[in-house]
Amino acid sequence: MGCSEQDKKKEAKSDLVKDVKTGTLVPEPPMLGADSVPKNIQVDSIIELAFPPDSFSVTVKGHLDKKGDPVICYLPVVNGKKLTATVTPEKPKANIRFSHIYLPDGKLDGPFSPSLKYNLIQKGTYKIYISPNRMAGDPVSTDFVLRVRVE
Repeated sequence: MGCSEQDKKKEAKSDLVKDVKTGTLVPEPPMLGADSVPKNIQVDSIIELAFPPDSFSVTVKGHLDKKGDPVICYLPVVNGKKLTATVTPEKPKANIRFSHIYLPDGKLDGPFSPSLKYNLIQKGTYKIYISPNRMAGDPVSTDFVLRVRVE
């Protein structure tokens, strides 16, 4: 195999990302925005939330692994005073919740339940953590639906 063929293989692999459920390489999701970070799609354990134009809410799908590592949702807040969010597991016996929230100034609050109502007193990026409820038993791998509204 010549050098140029190896370079082509490297280039082809760079367009692939690891699927969080299967661990296989899949085509990279579409990019949005100038910073080229995928929005509203889970990559590894991160979801960068972005509201569609003229909307105050977004619904995204994610996956929580049995290892119990949290999924971290980055929510930039420019306008709005109140955050309302719910996380619903695909498997009814999976007990997941909002474990905590980091405010833009670095302060921490939580734990919460699968529903979250929070007063947004600062502008900036909030980090919302979704984790298994360890007080309720063993973690279970599950897909989930996250609904977030800021008004």
